[in-house]
Amino acid sequence: MIKWEDLNVYQKAAFWLAVGVVGWFSPEIALLFHFGGIEVVFAFIAIYSIPILKQIQCYLQKVKDGVNLAYCTYQASASAKPKVFFVQALFCTAAFVLTGSVALSALYFMPGLVLNGVLT
Repeated sequence: MIKWEDLNVYQKAAFWLAVGVVGWFSPEIALLFHFGGIEVVFAFIAIYSIPILKQIQCYLQKVKDGVNLAYCTYQASASAKPKVFFVQALFCTAAFVLTGSVALSALYFMPGLVLNGVLT
C-alpha cells in the first residue's frame, strides 16, 4: 500500500484535483475528510467512480461494435471489390475532369454508389 508521504507532487496534485471535482458533485466528501481522513476520501472516490467508469466502458464498447459493424459491412459490400471501386473511381475522376467541380462530380458519383449491386 502506498502511503501519502511516498507520493510525489504530481500524484498529490492529481488526487487533490480529483477530490475537488468529486467534492463539487458530492459535498459530503468534506465531512468524510474531516472525520475519516485522506484514506476514507480515497476509498469514497474509488467507489464513487465505479459507475462512471462502467458507463464509459459501455460507451466505448458500443463505439467498438459500431466501427466493427461498419468495417464488416464495407468489406461485404460491392465497393470493396477492386473492379467496382475502379469503375466508381473512374466515373468520379472523369466527372471531376469534365466539370472541374467536386460537387458535380460527387453528384455524378452517386449513381455508382446507389447501384453498387448492379455493377458487380
